[in-house]
Amino acid sequence: MDEMMHVDELVEKLCTYCDAYELDVDEEVARRCVEHFMLVVETNKVMNLTRITNEHDGLVLHILDSLLLLPEVRSAPYGMLLDIGTGAGYPGIPLTLATGRPSVLIDSVAKKVKAVAGFIDEMQIKDAKVSSERVESYAREYRASCTCVVARAVAALPVLIEYASPLLAWGGSLVVTKGVPSEEEISAGLHAASLCGFEFGSVRHVTLPDGLGDRTILRFDKLHDAKLGLPRKVGVAKKHPLGA
Repeated sequence: MDEMMHVDELVEKLCTYCDAYELDVDEEVARRCVEHFMLVVETNKVMNLTRITNEHDGLVLHILDSLLLLPEVRSAPYGMLLDIGTGAGYPGIPLTLATGRPSVLIDSVAKKVKAVAGFIDEMQIKDAKVSSERVESYAREYRASCTCVVARAVAALPVLIEYASPLLAWGGSLVVTKGVPSEEEISAGLHAASLCGFEFGSVRHVTLPDGLGDRTILRFDKLHDAKLGLPRKVGVAKKHPLGA
């Protein structure tokens, strides 16, 4: 009973945050997001999935941080959502729960992917799949299979843009959330975007509650063919980024 009350409190707190940021998230989705976080915390006792296990920080830095992408994700054409570098399932699982989109959650660390597959199984999340393939290899096999690609601070902006380009169907969107990216990173990202067939869509700055940091959420729309053959070989995007 105490645990149920505790979960109820977390759900209520998350709903309050979502309301404050004008995110359309109902109580059932909030509850499922809390359920996912509790599974992450439990699994983290035997496997290093995240440094954030404090419940309050987890609500903000994992769940809310993921759900903040909802306006940009919902503006993309309906279809497959792909999360690059999902880690413990963020932002992919909360966004899948909130949008009902089919999704693929990718991470090159196989043990993390296995854990996320376990969460999806236990929570019976329909149409969510995982992959431990490198994103460049996955893009060769599933070219233009997604309408929305999301990523948190997995890599520099030009690298994420290059990763996303071959994965996205025409008109699809890449949505990236960063802390406070430098002007150099933004500039390099815009240059990479022009090479990879993207047009700049939008930027939004958000301050997280309780002094837990700032976020810059960027959207790029795939509206042209890339000016080079993508994907390049595994590892090349990181070693030789296009915007450099």
